[in-house]
Amino acid sequence: MGKVLTGLALVVLVLWRPGLASFGGAAVGTWAVHAVLQLGLLAGALLFRVRVSLVEIGVGGEVRTWTKPHRRVVWRTVPLLMSLGLTSIKAPVRRRLWLTALTSALLTAAVVAAAWLVALPADRPFPRGFAVAGTAVLLNGLWPRRGAGTTSPGWFLFALPRLSGRTAAEYEATPLVNQVTDALEAGDLDRAEAIADELVERHPTLLVSIGARASVLTLRARYGEALHAVSALMGRTDLEPRDMAFVLASMASSTANAVEGGQLPAEVGVPAARRAADGAMKFGYPRHRCTGTLAQLALIEHDHTAALALARQAKATSESGLARADALATIARAQMAAGDNAAARATLVEARRLAGWLPRVAETTARLDIS
Repeated sequence: MGKVLTGLALVVLVLWRPGLASFGGAAVGTWAVHAVLQLGLLAGALLFRVRVSLVEIGVGGEVRTWTKPHRRVVWRTVPLLMSLGLTSIKAPVRRRLWLTALTSALLTAAVVAAAWLVALPADRPFPRGFAVAGTAVLLNGLWPRRGAGTTSPGWFLFALPRLSGRTAAEYEATPLVNQVTDALEAGDLDRAEAIADELVERHPTLLVSIGARASVLTLRARYGEALHAVSALMGRTDLEPRDMAFVLASMASSTANAVEGGQLPAEVGVPAARRAADGAMKFGYPRHRCTGTLAQLALIEHDHTAALALARQAKATSESGLARADALATIARAQMAAGDNAAARATLVEARRLAGWLPRVAETTARLDIS
């Protein structure tokens, strides 16, 4: 949809007396209206108490990160674009997310309307280019679409209120799911397990319930049990492609953990994990979110160069402190396997600061101390 609207915007500019100023306005309009769309989501989240769990500023390599409880901020090489990760921690969940998207849509529409008011009376080329491109960005943002990698504001605005059945229940259960996540990030596994058990008792068929339970099992190093819980979902017939992407990604990660933890033979687990990761990506799961699992598999197969490269990618694209600590543990293990224990010790400094209790971090630290 975004490519189609961009093409239409270019056609309009070409047919409407193009010039350097028009295309300059279009470039600025594309950037500015996208920024307003994201800032509108941020404003709406603050107004309606929706948690902003991730803020990414820019594109390219990671320059600096700030990992705080409940939020991760990443500054990248070229700070032109911004993206947010939103999650609701208070009921009513769908109403809060809808109001957040509405705030973004209204603010962005006001900016685009103002651009047209400036452009049309005197037919000014720069404002005209700004208005045409800004309209395309706005329409792209309002087009309802949801995948394993991203959800548009338009989906929250137009599709979310009409949800029913299990999919609606998944959203309404997110405040309890986030309590599990918060407890895990704090290293309070007992509290996380108690809440996850309550969640499963209340909503035994929801993917978020089973996922929360699997997360607790994983961080207790009960990898085989986590894999069994996720594998049981494969027989479900009510899963959409987006759901299957998440299930397969979880299966790939759980399988890799089970092999690494000695709870599943490598000759069985590694091919199964790779098939699951490939399947997740075919269903739209972003590849950068699979790099941590792929790095782990490369490490199991003694491909230390690939493991190090993939783990560094996973570190740079991680969306939480726990995910970053896990990637750092893989980097340290790859460095140890290559005989560079000094580099591994340096790597583990940040991992231990983020989550020294994490099983893979603690185990890596113990191995390094012995060596």
